[in-house]
Amino acid sequence: MMDQTSILLNAAAQAVKVARANRQRSIEALATLVRIPSLTGEEGAAQAHLCAMLEAVGADVSKAEPDVEAMFAAYPEIAQYPTHWQHDLILPYTDMPSFTALKESGLAGVLNYDGRPNVVGTWRGSGGGRSLILNGHVDTVTIEPSAGWSFDPFGAEIADGRLYGRGACDMKGGLMAALMALTYLHEADVRLRGDVSLQCVVNEEHAGNGTLDLIRRGLRADAAIVLEPTGNTIRHTHPGGLYWQVSLTGVPRSPGARWDGTDLEGLGAIDALPPVIEALLELERRYNVATPPGEKAPFALTIGRVCGGHYETSSAAEALLKGGAYFAPSVGSVTDVMASFRAAITEANATDGRLKRHPAKLEFLHHDDATDQPADLEVARVMSKVLASQGADTGAYPGHFCCDLRHLVNQGGMTGIVFGPGSIAQAHKPDEYIPVAEYLEAIELLALFIAEWCGVE
Repeated sequence: MMDQTSILLNAAAQAVKVARANRQRSIEALATLVRIPSLTGEEGAAQAHLCAMLEAVGADVSKAEPDVEAMFAAYPEIAQYPTHWQHDLILPYTDMPSFTALKESGLAGVLNYDGRPNVVGTWRGSGGGRSLILNGHVDTVTIEPSAGWSFDPFGAEIADGRLYGRGACDMKGGLMAALMALTYLHEADVRLRGDVSLQCVVNEEHAGNGTLDLIRRGLRADAAIVLEPTGNTIRHTHPGGLYWQVSLTGVPRSPGARWDGTDLEGLGAIDALPPVIEALLELERRYNVATPPGEKAPFALTIGRVCGGHYETSSAAEALLKGGAYFAPSVGSVTDVMASFRAAITEANATDGRLKRHPAKLEFLHHDDATDQPADLEVARVMSKVLASQGADTGAYPGHFCCDLRHLVNQGGMTGIVFGPGSIAQAHKPDEYIPVAEYLEAIELLALFIAEWCGVE
């Protein structure tokens, strides 16, 4: 009679054997999903496809559209407005977003989850094992700039060992790697002791409401893995994020009317951008001033877009500055960072002569809280053990991008890691790709981890 360790090793080996015998099938499964466009707001077709795949391998499948009103009631400082790639980040807020503001905006007709369900597949264990959530988003960003693509964004073409297409890396590769790992465990007749759920969520991009609604509905496990691209390495923290905009007004005047004697009449909105930009850069400097040499600065400000004015020979009546910020967990909460932005703009308005005449208005478009956990989490230790068995990198590192782990940990009270194939450098850009070998490796690593974590009969 085999002991438990031998049973585990035998089961894991059988699942890996099935995975290796079906590599082409795994590639085609990912290619099929990439060929189904699922831009944020249009996830329905891809979710129907995933639902059918989950049912085919014996999962108990549930579908539910996120409940916006209930999320705002449960998490008033965390819930976000729904987003859609054609109506993206169009409802700014000065304090916090709210369901009341959404209703009053007249935008609820386009900012909603009609036809956009979360899909969750669950495999029930026999008992006595640890439970697990595998989480991935099916929505992708737009294909713009479309002229920058060398490959069909929805063609799933393979060249030089890379599968190209929107979402291949972010993050259909990770999502499908988990689904295929579970498929091969099922086909190898591996009987898990703990429950496993694969969460295929909507609207991660610029919202995170898909995962947040699952937390609101009470879905929990002993640990979670968010399948974002990390090059099949372990990430145990991630930064928070903030999208912001500053609007300015001015007095439109032609050059001949800009001055009334020595009095400036035509103070344009663009003229007042420098003190606003300097105030924001000074905020970044203050956050980073104490960073020890050789360490990564904890706060990163981006000033990504500026627009304003209507004619070259008239001072601008309005200007808009837009950007973002990422911040390490050590910086503080996202509400702390938002307060810092407000203070910076308030001070600039009070001290600069141009802004005293035409104060700048700060608004936010999206905010994410950071996730801070120790590196020696049990889920990280078990994944490290699996990686060591395959000769892979066993370290646990800080993450460098925002993701839905924040909801699983901060709102859900679980521990979790980010782990998946591909590089975040491929996200949100033309010619996005995932290395095929890395995707196939992830399937095997996830199969081994699931068996180790949940236990087998």
